[in-house]
Amino acid sequence: MFRPLATSALALVLGAGPVLAEVTPAQVWENLRQSYEDMGYQVEVGSEDAAGDNLTLSDIKVTSAPDADGQFLFVVPRMDMSQTGGGDVRSVVEGEMTLEARNTTPEGEEVGFAMSIEMPGNETVSSGTPEEMQHRYTIPTVTMTGRALDDQNKTPVTVALTGVAGTQTTARSEDGGTRNTIDATAESLQMEISATGPAADASEGTTEGAPEGAATDSFAATVRIADLSVAGTTVLPAGTADFGTDPSAALAAGFDVDGTIDLGALTMDFQSSTTADDGSVEDMDGTVAADSGEFGVAMSSEGLSYNGSATGVTTRITSNEMPFPLAYAVEKNSFGLQIPATASTEPQPFSLSYILEGLTLDDALWQSFDPDATLPREPASLAIDVEGQAVLSRDLLDPEPVPAPGDAAEEPEMPFQPRSLTINDISLDALGATADVAGSLTFGDDPTKPVGTIEGTFSGINGLLDNLVKMGVVPQDQLMAPRMMIAMFARPVEGSEDQLQTELEFREDGSILANGQQVK
Repeated sequence: MFRPLATSALALVLGAGPVLAEVTPAQVWENLRQSYEDMGYQVEVGSEDAAGDNLTLSDIKVTSAPDADGQFLFVVPRMDMSQTGGGDVRSVVEGEMTLEARNTTPEGEEVGFAMSIEMPGNETVSSGTPEEMQHRYTIPTVTMTGRALDDQNKTPVTVALTGVAGTQTTARSEDGGTRNTIDATAESLQMEISATGPAADASEGTTEGAPEGAATDSFAATVRIADLSVAGTTVLPAGTADFGTDPSAALAAGFDVDGTIDLGALTMDFQSSTTADDGSVEDMDGTVAADSGEFGVAMSSEGLSYNGSATGVTTRITSNEMPFPLAYAVEKNSFGLQIPATASTEPQPFSLSYILEGLTLDDALWQSFDPDATLPREPASLAIDVEGQAVLSRDLLDPEPVPAPGDAAEEPEMPFQPRSLTINDISLDALGATADVAGSLTFGDDPTKPVGTIEGTFSGINGLLDNLVKMGVVPQDQLMAPRMMIAMFARPVEGSEDQLQTELEFREDGSILANGQQVK
């Protein structure tokens, strides 16, 4: 439901800057109008004034189709286009643009948001040919101010970008499809959000908000990012397939997106206040910072992938309900996910990776549970790297089928059926203990009966258990059960102190052997 609103808003806001130009201003506007209509929108113009090599459009309204899921309205007060010579066209958006989107949840609740966009000093110069054009734009400042269309909760948001510059190349294929390539930068971004609403235990209230005197919760945050850059390519296939309303059909038709966002130094400061059922109020504030970050997404009929990372992350949170601040730092944190998107009877690849390097805790946090420094305090790390093949029985972005009225409730079929799994690496290093696991499994029609072998090596486990006894976390007489479990699944490594290894073998009949001994 919200996906059409979000994708529509992004497409229209960005489209208002780098206009799809043609050889003349009139052709520029016709191309832009056609682009919006190809996406399923309706375009109206209050007035057009053509004079020589100039074209002025006033009161441009882009709206959703009557049968669309939700209502959408984007208004541009004025757009001036002029021929500059040499085939270039200069386009400028004048005035404050507005955007409004509304929808209804399955429960009948009206939701939506309204936003105003200002871009003083914006300029786009377009050149090339009607079939392939490059648009170079500069925008000194972009300010977006929005709020939720909700009478119960107030959530104003302001986003300010400075020093925006970039290029967008638009190429149209012979069949009517479009390829857009963008490469843009911004010197800085600052976002302010301030949310207030009735506390969790407050009564429903009225359309004017919470009843007078009722408790309220609040949240405020400021996010600052330096050296922001965006690069990517989007392929929009010809035809009526719209990713916002029918993503599966769009992917099958050739929709393809591949983009990355790079961030410089980032900081987020926030404050919150919440009221509990007993009337007590918890006030919290905190800061999250990072030296750099990046995020990438790719989507096509071949699959969906996400990846991201952050370096030099620090977090500090204080609360009147906590005796000391919650503070920690991470040298690097990254993730990656790849999964198939289109149904097929043939296995398709998937993968998952996660890395946490250099996790350190603040001394006050250590002191709270280990005042005698019994545990080693070296930075901790975690790594996960797995891949495999799976059969996808239903398109990933298809909604769950809704049972017909009167149908007996059935357990929904799992659309993701694994066929193989390779554990390249699962490793953990923390509190003086380490674990390294690797192996591979294959699956038939019953994913609960894998076949294959998983091997692992472990060190420092017994030492960690002894330290937990010294700290009083685990009584000595309760160690027998975990030590017996360890002995069942792992064996000591000859010549290595406090090092264990294990080999788990999964057989076709469903039995499991640990180091040659059957455990199932």
